[in-house]
Amino acid sequence: MNLQKLKRIVLLGGLALLLSACALSPKSAESRITSDELLAQQLATVEKAFETAPRSEHLVLYLGSAQHSQSLAFQGDVLLVQKRLTAVNPKLQSIILSNQLQTAKLVYPFATLHTLTPTFARIAAWSKKYPLTLVLLVATHGAVDVLSSNVANDYYAPVQSNHLRAWLEALGDTPTVVILSACYSGSFVPALAAANRIVLTAAAADRNSFGCSYRDDNTHFIGELFGGSFNPDNTWQQNFEAARRGVERKEQALRFTASNPTSSVPGALADRTIADFLKP
Repeated sequence: MNLQKLKRIVLLGGLALLLSACALSPKSAESRITSDELLAQQLATVEKAFETAPRSEHLVLYLGSAQHSQSLAFQGDVLLVQKRLTAVNPKLQSIILSNQLQTAKLVYPFATLHTLTPTFARIAAWSKKYPLTLVLLVATHGAVDVLSSNVANDYYAPVQSNHLRAWLEALGDTPTVVILSACYSGSFVPALAAANRIVLTAAAADRNSFGCSYRDDNTHFIGELFGGSFNPDNTWQQNFEAARRGVERKEQALRFTASNPTSSVPGALADRTIADFLKP
């Protein structure tokens, strides 16, 4: 082993220890309580907005889940999408979960099954009371049928297709866009495709996706899908195709194996523009 490689291994090991030592963790009772309080505050804010909205108004909810603390890109993705969607519909309500490294205090609830399960339960209850549209983004490292959950360098139970399918089926016929930015995320498409559900993934079922190193601002897929070429006057599929081409160009320039982003768009939603989909 050469000296340069040895230095790199030592540096990465030190970074892992630093992440574990500095980040707040669900292993701490105090941190779990804080996370639950932050989630309760977000849910209460959304509920109040829904309760006070005009009865004729269509309600749009964004749920962003950044599930891996070992890259800045995942929280960057969640916040970029929130920014873009809010610009289209300023009345959009958001719930943000994130396992981003925090050294002083939690800003967002943890993104784990412990927080996602009650969040989806509340969304299911809202879907039965209000005319609701949901946009969901999960950004994390992944494997086949696995969306990882990592906090402070510790792994927690991952989100799998059976979780997402059960949560989404509880919403009935709520129009939904599911965006998964993770390696192998195309493996979720068969389980999640439905007549009321658009599914967009960063990679095919057997491919890696890119742009998720520690210092990246956004993953390549979300950076292209919601970056400078994002056009709410186009359909989701049109924006997806533009993003897919942008990702392909970037991967070719970097000599990466193609990630082959994957989409499933049902006919009933194919012609609706993003602006129309998100309108109140």
